[in-house]
Amino acid sequence: MKKTMAEVHTPVLEEMPGDLFPTAVSEETLQEARNKTLRKIFGSSQVFLDDGPKTNQYLKRTYTDIVQEKMAEHYRRGLQYMSQQEWEKAVTAFSKAIHLRPEEVELYVKRAEAFLQLCDYQSAALNLKKACSIAPPLAEHIELLALTYYRQGQSLFEQNCHLDALESFTRAVELQPRNRDYHMRSICCLAALGRYAECIRLLNKQLEEQGNPDIYVVRARLYDQLNKATLCYQDVLAALSLDPRHHEALGLRDKMMAKAEDAKDKAVNLAVQGELQDALKKICIAIENNPLSAQYYIFRGTVCKKLKDFSHAVDDFVRAMQLCNAEGSEDAPLHAEAENHLLLTYNDFAVHCYMKGFFQEGVLLLNKALQGDRSKKELYVNRGDCFFQLGELTFALADYQQAFDLDEEDWDIRARVAKLLDVLGLQAQQQRQYQQAECLFSEAVMKHPLLPQLYLHRARLRRLIQNITSAQEDALISILLNSKSDETAPTIMSFFPGRTLEEVLSSTIGGSARGTLERNLQESPRSM
Repeated sequence: MKKTMAEVHTPVLEEMPGDLFPTAVSEETLQEARNKTLRKIFGSSQVFLDDGPKTNQYLKRTYTDIVQEKMAEHYRRGLQYMSQQEWEKAVTAFSKAIHLRPEEVELYVKRAEAFLQLCDYQSAALNLKKACSIAPPLAEHIELLALTYYRQGQSLFEQNCHLDALESFTRAVELQPRNRDYHMRSICCLAALGRYAECIRLLNKQLEEQGNPDIYVVRARLYDQLNKATLCYQDVLAALSLDPRHHEALGLRDKMMAKAEDAKDKAVNLAVQGELQDALKKICIAIENNPLSAQYYIFRGTVCKKLKDFSHAVDDFVRAMQLCNAEGSEDAPLHAEAENHLLLTYNDFAVHCYMKGFFQEGVLLLNKALQGDRSKKELYVNRGDCFFQLGELTFALADYQQAFDLDEEDWDIRARVAKLLDVLGLQAQQQRQYQQAECLFSEAVMKHPLLPQLYLHRARLRRLIQNITSAQEDALISILLNSKSDETAPTIMSFFPGRTLEEVLSSTIGGSARGTLERNLQESPRSM
């Protein structure tokens, strides 16, 4: 029976001895031999001797450390360059560090500082803005960015690029709104651009927060540029009230006072030449530059009074008196001068109103004048005239009588009193109050014995009450005082019917009339 191939070989394999290759080595020996060979090639390095997974973990850790080490190396080198003032090299070092670690805030800040030293303000600002965008900005970073804009503005301002400089200063103010220096530089730019009104608005805000003599002086200069001298002077005074020794404020005040005095001298010369309008313009300039001089207001008030501008004249004299009161008793003579001018102005203004027919206004003005001085007879006379035109005869008579008491020898006052008594006598006669009317006519004759109408009116009254002899005597006296009057002939015919003037004058009644007239004249002193 034949056998298969499997059957033929199987016994042979089973019969092979276990130690077929007597020179064979173990697996451990082979591994050790391989390691020995690798050590001969790579030495003591373990990089290529470790297994795969262990090698990958080692490489990953080492890469991060290497990057960190290189970044730190560039950063230290940048700091070293900055300490040596090698700014460009510092920028390069920090840039290399940023390339390795672009999320590191401090690197951008340091590079910004280096750019700032190089006066590359735009690059410095960009780096600081980048640093603020990576993480919540720190106060010192905001401060440094504001300083960068400030220095950029300074540089642009020195190059006369005022508009660009204003933009930089404005950004600095936005970052640090409480920094006064940044505000002031913005104001300087606006001033250089001629935008004075905007400068003043900014200064107003600064002064609202805190009064400062320097700011007052700056605003005073701006007002000076705008030809607002009064406001300029006010700011100068405000600055001196805070600092009485402020050099610039004192200099500006002296300059304004000198300008004021020069304008006043020119105003005086123009007034002497009769050029009152030009004199008024000059004295206004003087007051604008020194609004605390009482003498200037008195002069301007005098000019206004001559120009019939009584309202402004009154205002100026009142202001002068106020200034004298504020300055002290040493200006008492100046105060008296201003007060006297004021009273005269009230009187002149009242006369002006009287001439225009504004009698009530005249009374009011004279009331003010009499409040200041009751010793001037002219004031009573003028007010009496206003009352007379208003039909207030009782008040008019009181004023005339007051003026008469102040000066009994003033013939004009006597005439006013007599005429007013005559008017009151005619009114009493119309009301059939004959006795009162006769008393009023007689009093009028005593006040002014040379007015023929007084005798004529009393003569008619006396004839009415059947006192014929006295009536004829009064009628004849009226004829003696004014023989050429148109009423002479009618009077002769009325009181002496059928007789001529010569016959009457040569009669007994004529002699009596002459004697009565002479006595009246002797009893009433005249001042011609």
